Formats: sequence, structure tokens, C-alpha cells
Amino acid sequence: MRIMGLMLVALGGLAYADGQLGGPVAGYTAGPSRLELRAILGVPGALHFSQPLTLPEGTTQLRMAPGQDFALVERKGTGPAVLVLSAGAVDHLTPLDGVLAAADWVAFSTGGVSAVLFSSSANRLQVVTGLPGSPRVALDLDASSLPEAPQIAAAGDDASLVLIASGNSVYAVSPQGAAQLVLSGGQIQAVAVLRNGTDAVVADAAAGSISLVANASVAPVSRVLASGLEEIGPIYPSPDGVTLFVARPGAQAISSIDLSSGQVRDFQPAAAPATLTPLRNRDTFLISTRPRQPGWIFYRDGDEGRSVFIPALTDETPRPPRGGGR
Repeated sequence: MRIMGLMLVALGGLAYADGQLGGPVAGYTAGPSRLELRAILGVPGALHFSQPLTLPEGTTQLRMAPGQDFALVERKGTGPAVLVLSAGAVDHLTPLDGVLAAADWVAFSTGGVSAVLFSSSANRLQVVTGLPGSPRVALDLDASSLPEAPQIAAAGDDASLVLIASGNSVYAVSPQGAAQLVLSGGQIQAVAVLRNGTDAVVADAAAGSISLVANASVAPVSRVLASGLEEIGPIYPSPDGVTLFVARPGAQAISSIDLSSGQVRDFQPAAAPATLTPLRNRDTFLISTRPRQPGWIFYRDGDEGRSVFIPALTDETPRPPRGGGR
């Protein structure tokens, strides 16, 4: 299978001038339906949402890459594609040949360069790497060969380490498709591959712990990095590889964990962190948003944590022009 990574399809009329945006682009957010995409514009203290961007005709699913200017989209009748954004507007599509037409879920690598896709109806697991500009299928696997049906996954940016998890077990999947048990736990809530591409972190909600797994694809050695973390939700490693951020919505807290020492620091943001969506700036996350409702951003400022309010979308927010791209 191959991907027509260099075939760019222009979406005439969807992009609009930077001056109409109302400030720099802090990031993007997709609505719960995954069919509403908005830019977050401005600077802390003066942030606002754009009106929903016009998506390509036939879009049925949209998944934003973490902290990046692109998303994976599924399209009725025309197949999946990479949707590339520029200056807060849709720029172009890169069609994906040989990629699952519809996935139950997608798990991006920390840097957004790779993604794991799973389809229960097709009973297939795929890994796509080289995103967004030179995508290719690095792994295409019959899921029935796996020990358990995967529920979540993680991959390194170079896709040399791929982890899948289901219930209480985490497995490393080799390029040949063989699965090796890496870690067992009570309730695997989240997994992430660190920026070095060889080590991983695993969140166990039942134990309230985060484990660090070294050399996860070769000779995994695990140790509990931090414990006593109630209500574990999404996790995300910092770009510098020093810190792991853990959202704890039930405790209305965000914890930062030093990946070397295991030292934990808790922050109390102004809103419960329902999500932990990385934005374009380092250590900056969208933690709460709903369509037509206010949002909240959390970011680390030195040793402190800051919460920034985003007002609800109003009809006065500039709208992009309607486009007819396909």
C-alpha cells in the first residue's frame, strides 16, 4: 500500500487573509461531534474562538493532530486525507491512499508525526507516519493477530515504537506485527511514548499511578514513577522530555511529574480539565471547551500554572467566507 502524499488538492476559497483573523493563531479545537473546527485566536488575556471553519465537502470525521496545523479527516465517497491549515484557515488536502476509510479511534504520537488507527469493523490496525507532508503506512495489521482488541494506543514520532492497550495490559507491537507484553495493571487509562522514541509512560487509573517503561520495544523495564493520583485522565509529555502533564478532572487538578525524579506538582486550574489538548505554544493546553460555550486554557509559566479564559463564541466573531472545495 502506498499513500499519495505529494498529491495536494487545493481548496479554493476556503483560506482567508491573516488580517481578518483578529490575532495570531494559538491553536485549534474540534467540537464533540468532530465536525466543527475552530481556530483559537489572539494572545493570553485577549483570546477568542473563530467561527467554525468551512470543511471540505463530504467530511464525516475530523481529528486534530496535537499542537499542529493539520488534522486527519474522513470523507464520504472520496477517502481519508490530511487537512492542512494555515493562518487559522483551511489550506489544502493531501489524500491518503491505502489508509482505513473509517477508524473507530486515532492516537497521534506526541509530535503528531505518526498516528495509530483502529477499525473494529475492518478488524485492522494501521500506523501512518511522515505526517503531514510525506505520509506512508508503516504498519497494516490484521487485529485478530493481537492478544486483545486494542482500546487505546501510542506511537513514537518515527513509529519505531507502537504500543496498544486494552483493559489491564499494554503491548509493544513490532514492525512485523508481533505483540509483546510490556506492562499489566488494574485499569489502563492512557499511554504515551516519550520524545526519545524508546521509553513510554502508562497511567493506571485503578492504582492511581504513572509508570515509566524504559526500552519498551526491546527489553522493557518498568517502575512506578508517581502514585496517589486520583481521577487520572489524559496525559501528555512535554516537548523537552522533562515533564509529564496529567489531567485529573475529578480532582479539578493538573499534575506535572518530573520524568527523572518522579516529583509531582499539582495545579488547580480555574476549570476542571475535561481534556488536555496541546496548543501551538509549549506546555499550553486547552482544558475545557464546548460549542458556543466559554473555554479555558492552562499553561505553565516557569514554576507556576496559569489559567486563561476564552469567551463564548458570538455572532460578531469574523466568519470565513463560504468555500466550495472538495
